[in-house]
Amino acid sequence: MTIRTPFMALCLVLLSISPAVAKGGGFGNKHDPLDPNHIDNLPPDVRQYVAGICKGTPVAQHDFATYSPQEKRWRINLEYLQCGVIGEYRRGNQCLDVDFVPEGAHFRLVSKTYAACGF
Repeated sequence: MTIRTPFMALCLVLLSISPAVAKGGGFGNKHDPLDPNHIDNLPPDVRQYVAGICKGTPVAQHDFATYSPQEKRWRINLEYLQCGVIGEYRRGNQCLDVDFVPEGAHFRLVSKTYAACGF
């Protein structure tokens, strides 16, 4: 009886945990696909470019910006950006990608190319 009571209590505790918490969905772990942090974490020069093309508060999906350490290049995929003007950066199924490379302590825009949209 002394072993059975703690075992039953443990079973009740485990059964009372919701599936969302058990999968890591609780306690603020929800990942919003559109997140302003995907922009906030970029270098200041890249953030300034994004702010300059947006008419609203920009939010972006995870694949919005990628950094290539080998090329020391930031690629910004504008199809993953939402800020009120993105239609200007699409041509049919082609979307504008922009690249930034370091120049001293800053990043400068070096290319604008249309490529197949990634979505």
